[in-house]
Formats: sequence, structure tokens, C-alpha cells
Amino acid sequence: MPSNFTNPCNLFSSFLGAGAGCASGGSRDPGVVCEKQLFKGKLPEPLFQLACSHHHCAFPVSRNGLCVWNTATPLYLSGHHYSISALSFGNKINPFLVCSASHERVIVWNLDECTQKVEEGFTPRGIVIGTLLGMVLHVRFSPDDQQVAVCAGNQIYMLSNEAVLAELDGHLAPVTAAEFCSWEKSMLVSVSEDRTFKVWDYSTSQLIYQSGIITASPLLSLLIDEENKQIITGCAEGQLWIFSLISDHNYRCIAHIDLKKEQEKFCNKVWKSGQEIGSTMLLECFYGIQEKLLYPTQRYFYPCFNRYSSQNTSYFWIGTSTGLLIINLANLELEALLFYRAELNLFFFRVIDVKNKKGHSVEFNLLESQTKKYLCLTPFFTNSFMFQGKEKFHKTVRFAQFYFIDTFILLCCGAEFHLLSFHLDTTKDDLKRYKQRSVCKLVQKFPMTSTMEITSLSSVNEFYSYIVLTAGSNRALEVFDLNAGCSTAVIQEAHVRSVHQICQNKGSSYSTQQPEAYNLFLTTAAGDGIKLWDLRTLRCERRFEGHSSRCYPCGIAVSPCGRFIASGSDDKYAYIYEMRSSTFLQKLGRHTESVINVSFNPSSPQVSHYFFSSFMSLFVAEG
Repeated sequence: MPSNFTNPCNLFSSFLGAGAGCASGGSRDPGVVCEKQLFKGKLPEPLFQLACSHHHCAFPVSRNGLCVWNTATPLYLSGHHYSISALSFGNKINPFLVCSASHERVIVWNLDECTQKVEEGFTPRGIVIGTLLGMVLHVRFSPDDQQVAVCAGNQIYMLSNEAVLAELDGHLAPVTAAEFCSWEKSMLVSVSEDRTFKVWDYSTSQLIYQSGIITASPLLSLLIDEENKQIITGCAEGQLWIFSLISDHNYRCIAHIDLKKEQEKFCNKVWKSGQEIGSTMLLECFYGIQEKLLYPTQRYFYPCFNRYSSQNTSYFWIGTSTGLLIINLANLELEALLFYRAELNLFFFRVIDVKNKKGHSVEFNLLESQTKKYLCLTPFFTNSFMFQGKEKFHKTVRFAQFYFIDTFILLCCGAEFHLLSFHLDTTKDDLKRYKQRSVCKLVQKFPMTSTMEITSLSSVNEFYSYIVLTAGSNRALEVFDLNAGCSTAVIQEAHVRSVHQICQNKGSSYSTQQPEAYNLFLTTAAGDGIKLWDLRTLRCERRFEGHSSRCYPCGIAVSPCGRFIASGSDDKYAYIYEMRSSTFLQKLGRHTESVINVSFNPSSPQVSHYFFSSFMSLFVAEG
């Protein structure tokens, strides 16, 4: 393990309360999540902000005392007369600072100097930078450690060297968290129990942006994702919101996550896969926690965050009153759970083994006969636009397309799809023009696993591919290998609703892509955004939200270059997404009704989009 990385096991101890007693336990394998250190306290469960850095954590001892703990000897500091309510480490290593706050004072400690004083037999002292500010819920150092943002009551105080540099007043209820934007000078974001977030220029004490009321419960925690320039905030009822801080995005909401539902869905997946709750999970890919580890409390459902990166993937912890959750920032899905529970004043950790389900999506041509259950297909040959097979189907044929460079036909009927061979008679004989010479023959039927009806189907016809993707009414995705003649993978609960379109990256004869890019495909479902999947890993790699798709099953498309995604929307716009970003790049307007379908020009940067009305209309937008 690299020396600058910290095992997550070393950080979990800060969740367990404070006290002089400690106990160790866990596995011999350092790559397994285990209990590294346990601190027991005689006091009730605390409601305060803990602090954690690379190799240190800080927590109150006997209410008004402070313990800074690492793998060496713990450092005990005293200087408060009232209970400590908030703690935070500085951002720099030299000097290494920690700030502690209570009702009567805010103190900054230089840990190197304090350690030296203790070794010399003296009592270490900190610098008091603020007094009598009231109940402090949160403190945070600026990126250069020259200022400290102190959230006390409805206000935020910017403190430095016993001076109040600014007072940010605007929230209508206690401010619960504040974070600095390192890429934007003098920018501070705050959340409050008034259920709003605000963006400040703390150098001039000006309010830059004020959100509307986001939720019915108080906003309690805040995380700034510097890589994607987003903020993540959570409320007491276990709801998360993600907002963009990019200048031209107008602080729009990118995603909303219900943690309770995500946790239930994750547990159902684990149970269905045959894994037991409580089995251990190797976390070698989760090393590298690089920021503060925030605190959980027993106050309702309290989300709090810590972001970290591993193997080009960004995750963040969420601490709640019941355990820890690990969320993938790209696809916003729950990756792992870490439960803790109290028994006889001791805490035990249990980890759920992660078995990521993989899903697949399908792009379709709607060729359906409502009156008769016969195959009715329109092949796109120059000298042929309709023929009708004689085989009668037990259910309505919903999707049909050509397959294997026009060698076969794929169509869906109920919970199965059919592979058909066909022959088109293109001869012209005026005497025999009424005689049907075109034939269609069934090769094989492929039923989906445990579903009532196929809701979408997709396969590549532009080049030879033996993969067919299907989606069912049970919200599952299934991968079929027609070379082997069987199903190879099933992904349960790919979306919260049934998938209505699977869109594969098929490229174009006018552009080239890396071979690996053709393993990517998209799925979309009403009310659940768009998900990007990878056939190699069979997992969701990214989620795209911002458009509205609740009334109509709005279509999606991938650009010929494989870099962009287009989507229809209920709000009369078409949306363009960049494949590597979770938020949209552009909105295309001028529609009078919902946009239900989109398509890219295969040879030039244009996108066509259709809207629903009493007639169909076509718009072409230059890319």
C-alpha cells in the first residue's frame, strides 16, 4: 500500500465515541474492513462534528477536552470550559492545525508545537480566534488555512487571528455546514436548517446565489466535489441532492438520491445473489481517503460525507445513524454498506459483500400490428420499404429489426424474442406479381428469465455481433450470446421502472472509434434518467440526469463519434450530454410539445429531434 494512503479501518474508530478506554480487534488481513480501534465513553451519544485527516482523528474527551489520536501516542489538549461541538483539521501539513469550537470560544491548535510542549513537560496552549459566538455546529479551514469559517446560529463568521473578517448573514435557521471552493477564490457554500443552500463571496460578504427550499427536512451536511465542480447535500430524512457549480449551469440540480430506497435495493440484490448480510468484503480498491471523515449522529437520519478516489473512480462515504454507505460518484449507485450497531456499549461492524449486477439496454424500431398478431416488418431495401409472414404469434409483436448485417430478423413476442431467417424475392414478373415468393423461417426462440413481457430489444446490425440485449417488464436486463445460443447474464432492477429503450454505441461508417467503445450502451426508463453500461464489466458506469421523462417514454441516441448522448424530454427540450459528464451540455428548444425521439446525423454534427403532437415534426440542430 502506498505510504500516503490510509487504510479505512484506521478511520472508523472516530465514529465510536470518546473516552480513555480502547480495544482492538478485526482480521489479520489488512485489506479487510475491520475494527482497528474502539473508544468507549461514559457520556451519552455526542452530537458534534468530528475531524479526520490522513493519519489523525480528533474527538472530544469528557466533553470539554480534546484528543488528537494517531497510530502513535494520543495528544490530549485542554482549553475549553464548555462542551466541544465542532472540530476540523487544516488543509496543510506544515504547520498541521486543528480547530476546536465550543459555546464560549474557538481555538486553533498548532499540533507540532503542542506535541513539543508536551515532550518538554509544559501544558500546550492554542490561539483563541473567536469568543462568545453561540452554539457552533460546524467549522472549516480555508484552502490556505489563513481563515476559519465558523457556523454559529444563523450566521457564518470568517475568523483569523482573533479578528472577525466577515459576517455572512442570510439564513433563516441555524447553519449546519459550510465548505470552501478551492478553484474559485473567496467562494463559500453553506447549508442550513432553513432547507436552502447559499453561495457567498466571503471577501466582500456578498450573497452570490440563494436556492429555493429543497426539501421538507433540514439540510445537515455538505460535500464539495472539486473534480466535477458539484456540491452534495443531505437532509435529515436520508435524501441527497447534487447541484452543479459550473458557472453557466446556474446551480441546477443534477441528481436526487433516496438513500433509504437505495439501501433497500442494494440489500435485495445481495439477498437475491445468495450472499449473506455480514460477510466481509475486500476493500483494496477503497484505499486513499484524502479528506476529513465527517461524523454520524443519532439525530434522525444524518448524512455526512467523505470523498475519495481509487482507480480512476471517485466515491464518497455517507455516515448515518445506522451505518456507512459508499456511493459511486459516476453512476450514483450504492457500492457497499457498513453497518454498525450498539450492544453493551460496544460497536460491531458488518460489511455486505458487493456483487454488482450488470445491465444492458436496447434500441428498437416500433413495428407493431395492433389488430392482427402477425409479423409485419418493413425492410429498408431499395427495390423491396413491405412483406408479411404467415406465422401467427401468440402475442403482439412489439419490436423488430434486422440483425447480423441484414442476414436475420429479430423480433419480440411476449417474454421471448425470435431469430428468423428470410428471403426477399426482388424479381419483377407482371404475370406472377401477386404470388408471394418472399419467405420467413423461424430459427430459434430465446425466452427471457422471469418476466411477463420484453419492453425493449437491441442488437448491432452494422457489423457482425453475436450479442443481443433485452429488457423486461420486471425491470431486468438480460444479455444473450447467440453464438452460444443462450442467456449469459441477468441484471435485476436496472432501473426503478421498466426500461423502454436500449441504445447501443454502433458508430458510423463516417467516423472511427476505439474498439473498446463499442462495449458501451445506454438504458433509459421513465422517471429514472439514463444509465451508461459496459458489456465487459456488466455494471452501470455513469448516470445522466437533468431532462424530464415522466409522461412519455422519451428516446435517446449516441453520436457517431461516441462522445455525446442526445435525449428527448417532457419539458419541450432535447438535451445533449457529454459521455464523461453526468450533467447536460446544452438544451435544444423551439418545441411546442414533449420531445419523444432524437437521432444523430451519421456524417455531420447534427441531431434530429421529434416532438409529440397531433402531427409529427422534425427539427435539425447543428452540433
